[in-house]
Amino acid sequence: MICISISDSSQLHPCIEEGAQLLELRLDLIGIHPSELYPKIPDGIKTVACCREGKYSEQERIDILNAAIELGADYVDIELESSEEIAANIIPVAEKHGCEVIFSHHDFQATPGIVELKTKMEACFKRGGVIAKIATQIHTQEDVINLLYLYSEPGRKIVLGMGDAGRITRVAAPLLGSEFTFASPGEGRETAPGQMSASQLNAIYKILNGS
Repeated sequence: MICISISDSSQLHPCIEEGAQLLELRLDLIGIHPSELYPKIPDGIKTVACCREGKYSEQERIDILNAAIELGADYVDIELESSEEIAANIIPVAEKHGCEVIFSHHDFQATPGIVELKTKMEACFKRGGVIAKIATQIHTQEDVINLLYLYSEPGRKIVLGMGDAGRITRVAAPLLGSEFTFASPGEGRETAPGQMSASQLNAIYKILNGS
């Protein structure tokens, strides 16, 4: 499944019109409270609530993510590096409302070796993640091999490479057992380096499926 990452409220309606099944709501970038955003999303479209560090205080992020959960978010993304307070305040709310917790780790500089990658993924599960998300910057073919090795490990996961050299991992992710892969609403609207558009990914999967 393709998860389209929304960074601006103006992107919401076109994605819905084009048949999006899953949306990542980058609440730190959208800048609109979930109470204003969720009524615009039709039933049947799943959402990942995400509010990265930077724009809001820790307590504001907790309040925003919990509001999204209470309004029907299917997944909530918490960074592995987040404080214990964030996890302690969000996980119980997620469990109460049947929202699956994703613990994510992003390395925007490099892809470490297999041992460190496994350690990071295991840490995501240990902190309470139902799903572990690992995204690292790809520079070499070896980086791709090391990253994709994680699919041989147990547990539900999302494993993606960032940068142009990591695009192959974004295409391969659902084929290797990833919960989903991420895409942008269109060119120039990426929320991560090397992110492809939903239309590009759909075209590739159509070819791969022989249709």
